[in-house]
Amino acid sequence: MNRIVLTLSTALALGLVACSEKSPEEAQRDVAAARAKAAEDVAAAQKKANEATAQARQQIEAAQAKANATVQEANADAGEKINDASAAANKVERKASEDANDEKSDAYQKDAKARYDLALAQADADYKVAAEKCEGLPRAEQDACASTAKAQAEAARQRARSDFDNAESAAKAMKR
Repeated sequence: MNRIVLTLSTALALGLVACSEKSPEEAQRDVAAARAKAAEDVAAAQKKANEATAQARQQIEAAQAKANATVQEANADAGEKINDASAAANKVERKASEDANDEKSDAYQKDAKARYDLALAQADADYKVAAEKCEGLPRAEQDACASTAKAQAEAARQRARSDFDNAESAAKAMKR
């Protein structure tokens, strides 16, 4: 740019010399003055351009800082939302697991009760069959047979009760 201004200044000075009737010394002074003025104008323009560049750089840096802050804020907000969503999902999962365990426990208790009732019915049926067999024996053997049948029925009831109690304890443990 300096070269263009210098060339224009020289051309202007030569043009003035040709058009006017100045002495070569005057023309040389005018050329020197034009060059000095051109140099001042270029320096002022350069200063103004440097100031504009510095201001633009500051604006860019400020915009970049603002963008970085916005991104950090968005990341923090997204992280918080992710954490909240994860916590909510974990809570729902725990609740669903608890509900499933409650259902399993209830079903297990119902099954245990049904098996207990069946075992009692089987013990009673076995006792009735044994009692009928005992009645068919000679009188001397009937009392011993009846006692054995009662003992076997009572043992079957106790096993059924023990199995039921164990199953019920296991079912209750599922709810915890």
